[in-house]
Amino acid sequence: MRTPLAFASLLLLAGCNYAPSTSITTTTVNGTDVLHSVVTEPEPGNAKFECAESASGRCNFSVFTRDCRSAGSRADTTTCTTRVLDEFTLARGESRELDGLPSGFRHCVSQERKPSAAECLN
Repeated sequence: MRTPLAFASLLLLAGCNYAPSTSITTTTVNGTDVLHSVVTEPEPGNAKFECAESASGRCNFSVFTRDCRSAGSRADTTTCTTRVLDEFTLARGESRELDGLPSGFRHCVSQERKPSAAECLN
């Protein structure tokens, strides 16, 4: 009877592991894909950015954090701080890995130019 118990314990431990995530961005204009990027985060703090397709031949990435908190005693007032971690351009078919990213980092991508964090949030 120890085997089922050991197996159940193993399943519970597996549930505590980090679940890798993938973010896919595809922009379509008049039925044609003009941008396709993939960002994978296989483990916390590490991410791979890929420019799979871009009509301009490049993908422009912005990686940033956004921290919002209530301002003072007024619950209806919020102060947010945005910190740019990296901005870079990849040619179609290229990829880049970033390590040491904070939990909850954000990113966005554009084919035309490097997007600002403020544009990404709108």
